Amino acid sequence: MLGPGPLIAIGVICLYTILGPLVLFAIYVLLDSLSTPDRPVDKSQDSTIWNKDPALWNNDEIDIYMDQS
Repeated sequence: MLGPGPLIAIGVICLYTILGPLVLFAIYVLLDSLSTPDRPVDKSQDSTIWNKDPALWNNDEIDIYMDQS
């Protein structure tokens, strides 16, 4: 039979194993909700580039986007 010390240690390890990721996720969600949202982009200049995937933008389209900040 195990004494109270090892049983407490096993219980603490189980709590950290189960609740640890949940607590870290909760902290991540809290910090993410406190972050500032992305600034709105003025889409009035050229609406064709805003319909494209940003990964496919050329240098001119990137410059247009960066000039708006």
